Amino acid sequence: MTTSAGQTADRLQVTIAGIKINLTWEGARWLKEPSLKLYEGFLSTGHHTDPDVRLHLHCGPLPDVEPEAMIFDAVANNLWRLFLANGRSDGRYVFEFLNTMAPHPSVQLAFLTPDFRSGEIYRRPDESLLRLMRPFGELLLVNLLAQGRGVLVHGLGVCDRAEGWLFVGRSGAGKSTLANLYKPHQGVTILGDERLVVTKDGGQFWISGTPWPGEGTSVSAATVPLRRIFFLEHGKTNALISDTPVNLCGLFLQQLFLPFWNGEALAFALGFGEELLRTLPTSRLAFVNNPTVIDFLRGQG
Repeated sequence: MTTSAGQTADRLQVTIAGIKINLTWEGARWLKEPSLKLYEGFLSTGHHTDPDVRLHLHCGPLPDVEPEAMIFDAVANNLWRLFLANGRSDGRYVFEFLNTMAPHPSVQLAFLTPDFRSGEIYRRPDESLLRLMRPFGELLLVNLLAQGRGVLVHGLGVCDRAEGWLFVGRSGAGKSTLANLYKPHQGVTILGDERLVVTKDGGQFWISGTPWPGEGTSVSAATVPLRRIFFLEHGKTNALISDTPVNLCGLFLQQLFLPFWNGEALAFALGFGEELLRTLPTSRLAFVNNPTVIDFLRGQG
């Protein structure tokens, strides 16, 4: 069996921001459209000789596990938790994910080595890759990025004429609105309107898309140089608004996905964010919901 992207049905290679994840399984029957549509640009053929992460998926009943030591509990707001299991984890971390529908039964368990580079996933059958990888894939990426690579950001990423611009904003700030205004323009690639990766390599900051959109449906696996950061807000006119570094840093930290469960990783992510804002041109952007904002932005380059 093969997918539309030419992948064998028992193995996938997913690459996000240069991080290669090998996923193997047996017994699954869920690799079909539309589950893979958002992932097609992130899939590669063949087998990675040196992947960053190796994961194996078991489809079927979940093993019984009880937390021995709770590391981070996000059940109240995000329906997942991270813990060490009593007698079953062998020193590995365990991510548990709950169904969004009451009474919120467990639907997925992931046993990962402390470096997050290998593990086993137990998942109820008949689920899609989209459900498998979100939020698990996001949490995995946050941990891998915090090992000296970069951060995952809540924002809109745009590549306009080969340069990357990051528009940071809370929900409702206008990320999807601005993405739609960009779409008719030539030389523009929407990297994503919800989850973006920012890394640093060779003394240069880079922005990459992820397969996890917000209200929009446009994502791209591209990685491009990051040149400027804007903090979005709606306005009566298109305008750049100066602000203090302290305020801008506060706005930025609110939109980072931070590894609160690991002190060393958290310190790296916070330091990376501070360096990013100190290095690149950064300002608030008030904009009007009409095409004039694109010409305004291009005039800032």
